[in-house]
Parts: sequence; structure tokens; C-alpha cells
Amino acid sequence: MAGSSQKDKTKLEVSIQHECLPNLLPLEIWSSIATMVASNSIEDLFNMQASCRFFASACNSDAVYRHALVSVLPIACFLDYSGTPAMTFLCRCARAQNPAAMLRVGMSHLFWCGHRRGGMRTLTEAAELGDVEACYIAAMLLLSLGDKTDDEVRRGFEFFCVVRESGTVERCREVFTQVLAGPWSNIPPANPEESVSCRSGSCRTRGTIGDVSDLSSVACVQCLAEYEVRKFLGTYCV
Repeated sequence: MAGSSQKDKTKLEVSIQHECLPNLLPLEIWSSIATMVASNSIEDLFNMQASCRFFASACNSDAVYRHALVSVLPIACFLDYSGTPAMTFLCRCARAQNPAAMLRVGMSHLFWCGHRRGGMRTLTEAAELGDVEACYIAAMLLLSLGDKTDDEVRRGFEFFCVVRESGTVERCREVFTQVLAGPWSNIPPANPEESVSCRSGSCRTRGTIGDVSDLSSVACVQCLAEYEVRKFLGTYCV
């Protein structure tokens, strides 16, 4: 009897500890923990959400979704996922100002749904928040769309400078070459064969760059941007 009583007491203590574990820390601390979990693994975030109602509540904050590691998810896989749980999660992250999520939602709206204005707005907002891939695609679109304004041109060059300074131009080009390999968009871009003059008043050549392999000697950033736009359009129009 004594042994049985001791076992029952141990089970009770374990049960009480398990039930009271969330109460050991305030909800704000658990939300901070959930944010760290989300920034390292989306799968671990989902597991935490599914573990109990308290943790599900702790995970349901803008900070958690803002820092969720969305960048590991391929951009192309969300272009036609409208209405799915994956897109619902992505949109929740985008509403929380997660730049990588905003890039993917903006791409989906622009290239799949045909929501040009809303898609471009979301992409440029992601770029302004510092997402390098968003900076690249926003720069290419702002500099290539036929009805661009002077302000859009300026912003396009600014975004391109961010990508160039980060040293990721070629990587971003490869990413979007894969993304735009299919017939995603009904938006007609400018003609990639059409000659574009450099808009910089300080450019010595006052012209455009040919299809060269070595750009190390080109000092004009705007010439480099125009060159990249033509490379982008060459892929995009295939």
C-alpha cells in the first residue's frame, strides 16, 4: 500500500508541474521564446503551436510572424497557392511586416493574380524593409514598366544599389530566372531589345552597355542597372 501511495503522489506531482509549466513565466516571455523559435524553424513553430492552447496563444503575435523564417521557402511554390493553408500562413506573416513573406505574397498577387498595383506596392514595401530579393525584383519592375514615373525610376535605382552593394546581383538573377521560367504574368514589360540611354547626368559614356561578360570596368551604377534590366527582360520575355 505504501508503495502504491508513493507512486500516486509522484504522478500527481508530475501532473501538477506539467499543468503549471506555462504559469511559471508570463505570456510575454513565452511569446518572446516563440519568436526565437520561429526565427530558426517554421516547423518548430508549428509544433509549438500544436502542443497546447497556451502555446498556441503565445505564438499568435505579430512579433512571431514578423520573424518567422519564411526565406527558406521557395518563392515559386507560392505563385499558385492562393487559398491554401500555406498561403494563409504566408499572408499572416506579410500582415506582420515579414519582408520575405511580403515578397512572396507580392509575387503571387502580381504574377499569378494579376493585381499589378497591390502586388507592386507589397513588393516595394518588402524592399524598403531590406529584403535583398525584393529589392532586386522591385528594381527590375520599376525600371522596366512602360508607364514608370521619375519617382519610380529613382526608387528603382536605389533598390538596385542595395542589391549591388550586398554583392547578390547574380544570385538574385538566378533566383528570378527560375521563378519566371513559366508563363506567370499577363503584364507586358518593355522590349528587352529596345535601346535605353543612361539617365545619369554624370555618366561619361551617356549610353548603354553591350552584352559584356566583364562589368568590373563600368563605374556608372545606372548603366549597370540598365544592363541588369535588359538581362532580366531577356529572361522574362522568353
